[in-house]
Amino acid sequence: MTLGRTPAADLVPRTHRRLKEGLDVVLEALRRTHDSLAANPLRSILAVLGIVIGIVTVVLVASVLANVRNSVALLFRELGTDNVFAYHRSGDPYAPPSESEARRLPLKPAFAEVIAREARHVRDVGVQLIVPAVVNGQAVVARAGGSESDRVFVEGVSYPYFDVVGAEFAEGRPFTELESRAGARVAVLGANVARALFGSRIGVGRTLLLAGESWSVVGVQPPRKGGFFGENRNDNVIFIPLRAVQRRFSEAEATVLYVRAKPGEREAAYVETEAILRRLRRLGPDEANDFNLSTADQIIQTLDQVSAAVGLATFALAAVSLVIGGIGIANVMIIAVTERTREIGVRRALGARRSEIRRQFLLEAAFLSCTGGLAGVLVASLLGLLITLVAPGFSAVAPVWAVGSGLGASVLTGVVAGYLPARRAAFLDPVEALRYE
Repeated sequence: MTLGRTPAADLVPRTHRRLKEGLDVVLEALRRTHDSLAANPLRSILAVLGIVIGIVTVVLVASVLANVRNSVALLFRELGTDNVFAYHRSGDPYAPPSESEARRLPLKPAFAEVIAREARHVRDVGVQLIVPAVVNGQAVVARAGGSESDRVFVEGVSYPYFDVVGAEFAEGRPFTELESRAGARVAVLGANVARALFGSRIGVGRTLLLAGESWSVVGVQPPRKGGFFGENRNDNVIFIPLRAVQRRFSEAEATVLYVRAKPGEREAAYVETEAILRRLRRLGPDEANDFNLSTADQIIQTLDQVSAAVGLATFALAAVSLVIGGIGIANVMIIAVTERTREIGVRRALGARRSEIRRQFLLEAAFLSCTGGLAGVLVASLLGLLITLVAPGFSAVAPVWAVGSGLGASVLTGVVAGYLPARRAAFLDPVEALRYE
């Protein structure tokens, strides 16, 4: 008695045969796509140019937006995820005010003590008093020996400030409470300022000249994480005691309060801070806030909304380029079907099914479009590398999802563009196709 082959035994060779047939189809499509590109390089390049432009736009903009978002998120999280930031205007304290906010009065450093004393959900409050870049008609310049820097920002900070923002130190220490109360001429330097004034030498214990006075360096901070396009302004800051700024720089008015909530109580601290500031600012029940409160999460959420709007507009422009590229690929495939009419007739006469003909031309269109997509990713990567070299500290490396999305969009464009030509090829009459000259 002879035992027959079981279905399970037939499954392996059947699967192997199908895989081999599928691979043959893909390799044939690749060969024909290569032949098409080699035979008509200019036509093929023009056809995929729209694809290249669209993919470059998508990948490059996605790379920049993703890296900007991550850097800014890291910047504000570094300032404290439990903190509430209070300022009399919205936006960057160093940026010019909007017309609607220009008349707002600054917050007062004394508000910090009131908030710390009355708010039950607040752990501590730090004060940042910003010195204008120009004082008495002259730019603020820091000097040490033969070195100087005019790219410095001077900020007066209260004793709790460094603890509230979780500041780190590469050298030295923050101000002591006694130094803060006395308004001593001591300074903590950002990494860039220390490097500009002292080079690779240790800065702690040295002195610098600022606004005609000598200041002793007691601490140097390491390069800060995050920032805008690789730049973190805190690396260029000279921190001096709050009372020293109030004594020496009468022009300094812009005050930022860093309200540190107790663990897990940030929302309650936010409400308390708002209520206390409204009372101190003497606002009526029906009056809107004349100050701005924000948290790291709110700032990041706002940035995400702006990034989404910019990304949507950019992707719309990229979609136009992909449509133009798709039209070019459709034209190339129509020409290819016309030029290979007799070949299609022969294949049909030899038993090729319509689905095989359609699949063949769809694969060719997809591979042609994917070639444009790969070229676009390569160009976008090179541009991202150039941006990274021009702006040290900022990375414009394309994230994996952007590369994958770009290649996926290019393949989808090719399939859509090639469908009608492929369908036309599949439904050619074999007899008429064989007679075609």
